[in-house]
Amino acid sequence: MQILVLLAAAASFLATAAAANPYANFSRSCTAVGLFHNFFLGATCCHPGDDGNDSQSENELDLTMCIGLNQVSGHMQWEVYGKFSNYCTNCTVFAPAGRAEHQLTCSCKPLVGSRGAVLSTLNLDEGIANDWGTLKCAGGMASSPRGGRDY
Repeated sequence: MQILVLLAAAASFLATAAAANPYANFSRSCTAVGLFHNFFLGATCCHPGDDGNDSQSENELDLTMCIGLNQVSGHMQWEVYGKFSNYCTNCTVFAPAGRAEHQLTCSCKPLVGSRGAVLSTLNLDEGIANDWGTLKCAGGMASSPRGGRDY
């Protein structure tokens, strides 16, 4: 019984520590989030500086390295080297009102069957994190620094 109480306390502590880390969720620690060239996510992200103060880094992340396509349903999914750009067009990034997350919406064509394009939406905060000022996606692909963006 004591072990269960100890495990529950440890899990609660870890959840609280993760929630307190402002750099764990990219939408909460990045600004100027946008999509350019249809498949690159750009953002300016906060991170602790060497002097103890917050610093900012501009990033671009090639989403084709993070997102693929369910070939039957036509919906986007997290997949390393997914190349969703081969199947999806008219992509946009937006933050729903009142929510601290960003969504990617595209028109995607399933490969199986003769259905037309489907509208697919993916919550980017489920697979992209701000890792000390660098955008990273599920599977470990990381962004590269970028100067001025042209969305």
